[in-house]
Amino acid sequence: MALVEADPFLRLLGVRVESPGPGLCEARAEFREELTRFGGTMNGGAVAALMDAAGGCAALTRELGRNEVTVDLFISYLRPVSSGPVRARARVTKWGRTLAFVELELLDGSGRACAEGRGTYMYLDIKR
Repeated sequence: MALVEADPFLRLLGVRVESPGPGLCEARAEFREELTRFGGTMNGGAVAALMDAAGGCAALTRELGRNEVTVDLFISYLRPVSSGPVRARARVTKWGRTLAFVELELLDGSGRACAEGRGTYMYLDIKR
C-alpha cells in the first residue's frame, strides 16, 4: 500500500506491505542489526512499529483516500525475535464510522508467533 510505504519512519525501518485485502494486511521487515538490542534479538519498539504498520494498513483497506492514526496499541511479547524476515499480520474485527478495531500477530523467520495484540485506528483526511 503506497501510503504506508511512503511513510518516512516506516521506510527507515524497511517495512514493506504485502497481501493487502479487505480488512487484512501483512507487513514485512528484514531482520537486521540496526533493529536489534543486546543479545541479538529484535528491539521491542521495532516489533511494535511493524505490528502498528500492519494494523494501520488493514484499517485503510476500507477507507482508501484517507489516513489513520493509532488510538491505542496493546502488544503481548510471546518470545524474542531472532530471525527474519519478520511478518506482522493484521485483521480488522470491527469497522465503525471513525474507528477500526484490529487484531495483530507477529511471526519470526521460522513462522513462530512472537507477539500478538490489538489496535484501534482513527480515520483522518489526508493532509499533505
